[in-house]
Amino acid sequence: MEAMDTLTQPTRISVPRPKRKHAASTLPGLSLPELAHVSTTPDAVGDEHTLALLDRCIAETTFESCEGVVVTDADLRSLKVNNSFTRITGYSKREAIGSRSTVLSDIREHLVRYRSWNDEVIGRKKSGEAYSAKLRVKAVVDAHDCVTHYIATFKDLSAKKALQKKITHLGFTDSLTGLKNRSALLISLQRAIDKSHEQQNYAAVLLVDMDDFRSHNVRLGHQAGDMLLQQSAWRLGQALGPNVAVARLYADKFLIVLEELGATPDEAGVSAQQMAACVRNCFSEAFDICAAPVHATVSMGLCLIGMQDVISTDVLIDRAEMVTFDAKQAGGDCLFSFEFGAMEHGA
Repeated sequence: MEAMDTLTQPTRISVPRPKRKHAASTLPGLSLPELAHVSTTPDAVGDEHTLALLDRCIAETTFESCEGVVVTDADLRSLKVNNSFTRITGYSKREAIGSRSTVLSDIREHLVRYRSWNDEVIGRKKSGEAYSAKLRVKAVVDAHDCVTHYIATFKDLSAKKALQKKITHLGFTDSLTGLKNRSALLISLQRAIDKSHEQQNYAAVLLVDMDDFRSHNVRLGHQAGDMLLQQSAWRLGQALGPNVAVARLYADKFLIVLEELGATPDEAGVSAQQMAACVRNCFSEAFDICAAPVHATVSMGLCLIGMQDVISTDVLIDRAEMVTFDAKQAGGDCLFSFEFGAMEHGA
């Protein structure tokens, strides 16, 4: 849970002295003797006078706002909730009144110690669905510094969180293929470099460039070309699994980040070559594009990430592109490495 915000002071209500008029509560229109008689027993909860007192109390915490409001006794048993509470949680007022909130019970020790709360929590709706909420709780204390009630307000952050997640997804995802985009790729690649140095294990980048893509695009049309890229991306994702970072670099070029390839260059080269063979197999079967079979091959460029190399992500990508160009010049459908040269040729 995030660090606590600055804690607010509990609301203090004056205790009436004997034979004198009651002192005014800091909750306007509601004196402590009136509030003190509020009970959670079924008879009291149904009492019209009690409900009227609680309504006046909740009104001071924006009762009719979009935020959920709960008033509890000192034992965190719900006395009153507002309409937003039922809308957010799915619990009716009848179901909520007299019960203890799991969220409030979870922070009970904090409330006992600090008498307030202002932080995000995870709640659970009646349906079982979890949701994030911004929760604020304030204690009501009497002149003897004893807690008599708690007033809690909370705001459902589900829509906000979903929007943030969508924005993040759009910012790091290629819109055509659903793979990582260049921004996400650079993050994954830098992590691989750092991990390689930390664990003393080689990593690599493998650039995959589709052969003759332009001719497919011209012959079949741009829509068919997009379908070919989408199906290629899907095959790569299925073959390599969720733990391997696969990105669309641009156009018809994909870049794959390979990690934990071995402790020596030779071991890493063999492991990377095996991964390249797996990639090549993704293109062994024809693609079904607009009800027509389309055969495609790829040229690949490999560049190892050494355990001691101080190298930028851009330099790694440039090297991979350079050896991919060599593979193209050699006729395509093959693998070239920055360190080892030609490693695999098509049949």
